[in-house]
Amino acid sequence: MKDEFLTSQKATNALSKMRLKECTLEELELTKEEIDELISATGNISYDKVTNRYYITKFNERNYEIISFASKEVVTEKWLELTDIYLGSTFCEMDTLKYILDLAKKEGYTNVHISGDLCAGHPSFKKQDLYLTAKTAQEQADLAVDLFSQYPEFKYYCINGERDLSFEKNNSINPVVLVQRKLTDKGIEFHHINETVANLVIRGVVKRMQHGTGRLAYTKSYKIEKEMWQQFENMSDNVIIEKRNYNIGFVQFGHYHVTCLQKLGGIIITSTSGMIFDDKGVLQENTSYPSAKFSEATIKNGKVIRFVTENVMNPKDVIM
Repeated sequence: MKDEFLTSQKATNALSKMRLKECTLEELELTKEEIDELISATGNISYDKVTNRYYITKFNERNYEIISFASKEVVTEKWLELTDIYLGSTFCEMDTLKYILDLAKKEGYTNVHISGDLCAGHPSFKKQDLYLTAKTAQEQADLAVDLFSQYPEFKYYCINGERDLSFEKNNSINPVVLVQRKLTDKGIEFHHINETVANLVIRGVVKRMQHGTGRLAYTKSYKIEKEMWQQFENMSDNVIIEKRNYNIGFVQFGHYHVTCLQKLGGIIITSTSGMIFDDKGVLQENTSYPSAKFSEATIKNGKVIRFVTENVMNPKDVIM
């Protein structure tokens, strides 16, 4: 959670109170305008209209969400992986997205993991004038709300990409914050953390969602394998959450726009394919976008004993 975004000591104190319990507006001693600023800054605060209480969502400053606890029984968990959706751009094929979500619903999936760049980005982002169809944070957020409202049975988990954050860098609200706020009002679970990395604890196994490594992507010369090896050579294979040790079993990347399924040091690495640019930033022809992975893991005692994943791109690829 980005405390440095907060502009007053009152807001910092309010954040500390909310980490301990749910608080009413009176208990926080903040004006409605200050609360709105706090929500915009952190992207991690929810409001219960019935009880008139503000609270921090399960994601906290250590960037984790406990979906389910470890079990001694053999348990199978399934999730849909999406990334770099670019809502608000000419690249985003809404029919393909709906096809993927319809298929996930039919197959009994309930969790959707989005590893960044849900939205296309601020108009000042590189070459945006060539492909933006929605320019404001609100317009791009509304596209996501309209789409996900058609699938209220899913639980959505979403981190930031550089395009989502480009709004914050231009003194605008992150559109994913708006998505979380509107879907929460509709009673739809949409968990957003205002970071580019998050840990999901699934049956005692950590699944890390991460949007890239800070390097440029999309070019012909870009090697996802090399970048991943460099990162994981120095990364611990465990995470300590609330004094409990969890193994990292999965990492889902965004940003790279290439299909990936590898195992590095016991960690299963996945990434979905997408549009591919050449070295000048021009979209190559015949690239499929967006794509998804339907993943299924069998877990016992916090250990992954089986994992399968299927890459799904667009209807014509699947039906043929």
